[in-house]
Amino acid sequence: MSSASPAPLNTSLIALDLSGAGAPREWRRAEDSDAESFIMGRLAGLAALADKGGVDVLSLDESFHAAGQRRRDDWLDGAVAASRLSRHTTSATLVATVPLSSSRPEHIAGAVASVHRASAGRAGWQLEVAESGTRNRRAVESVIGAWPTTAERPTGAKGRPQVVVPVRTPVDGELAAARADIARISVATFDEAVAARAAIREAAVEWGRNPDDVQVLVDVHAVISADVPSARARWDLLTSLETQPRQVPLRSIGTAADLADLWATWVHGGAADGFTVIPASVPTDVVALVQEVIPQLEARGLRKPRAAAVDQAPARRVTRRTPARQRSHATA
Repeated sequence: MSSASPAPLNTSLIALDLSGAGAPREWRRAEDSDAESFIMGRLAGLAALADKGGVDVLSLDESFHAAGQRRRDDWLDGAVAASRLSRHTTSATLVATVPLSSSRPEHIAGAVASVHRASAGRAGWQLEVAESGTRNRRAVESVIGAWPTTAERPTGAKGRPQVVVPVRTPVDGELAAARADIARISVATFDEAVAARAAIREAAVEWGRNPDDVQVLVDVHAVISADVPSARARWDLLTSLETQPRQVPLRSIGTAADLADLWATWVHGGAADGFTVIPASVPTDVVALVQEVIPQLEARGLRKPRAAAVDQAPARRVTRRTPARQRSHATA
């Protein structure tokens, strides 16, 4: 099978980044229990809707914060929120960024393991986007190695937490190929995505892995409206506000059919195994994803209908093998 082979039909992954549902900066200046309750209540409602609608992965990155005064341990906000979301979801993998730079590997492992226990084996650990463009693979291995063994896992827990690596540099790509279950790429064009996915899959083979064990998802910023002019008008309004949407190279500003067309073209063309949708506005684009986009993906054969799906695990488990070609990278 070619390293750039398209994703099989009915296995396209749907991820939703809910980081934008966190507290805006001005809400994090003083302790306010009502504001935090509002943030967590809204997040729980969005997560429940997405989970019921067929989203495979719900993620919170390092930008997510609950309301209230800044604390030393606010780097745990994503993990704490993901743990709470376990009570409102049944199948989606709950992915939280717990930054490597914030604490010791065993503390990070413990935080993610707590989400894994609370969700009966549906946790994921996402690395933060590395500003320096380098990562320490040994630190990542230390976190993974500190997770409970099979004998120590609670009844019902499945495997270890998923590992999600945002890929921005070749070093990130190497780390994703070696250890990730999901690689999140951020690109602007189809050709860039094809090349990035092929590189990750080829490197995975050299690490002794099945390339299908690494699911490559493309970040897409989505504005979903009834027609293109309405979507563009809403995008213009959002970008005119002081708190602008997070910048992502790939955008889908249009209808649900437009996003489904993009999805089909990229998946069938071997550019992606699915997408991580970053909603431009909450809850508008989350509701549109669930109620309009996912049914279109099902109609196009990119997803099994929710009622017919037996197991929608977000990624295959990693099978450790002896690398076909041992690599040595100090920072990979």
